[in-house]
Amino acid sequence: MLKINIRKNGKIVSKTFNKKVDLLNYVLDYITCGNVLNITNKIWNLGVGSSLKIFNGTIISVRGKSPYHNTELGKQVYGS
Repeated sequence: MLKINIRKNGKIVSKTFNKKVDLLNYVLDYITCGNVLNITNKIWNLGVGSSLKIFNGTIISVRGKSPYHNTELGKQVYGS
């Protein structure tokens, strides 16, 4: 699970992705700049507290990662 903040035009939006493919679909739909797969991999591999500046001043920062627990559902999900 990956929790990110997206800062664009002075507004911050929080998103949660359970799988990398969910993040890829979001990048395809809403970010769409350059190599989408490369951007998705960079975001997915960021450490907690790290950020990535992409285009037009959009900054994506990781606020949480949980590879073994789905904390929103309150149960353990291995490899989510």
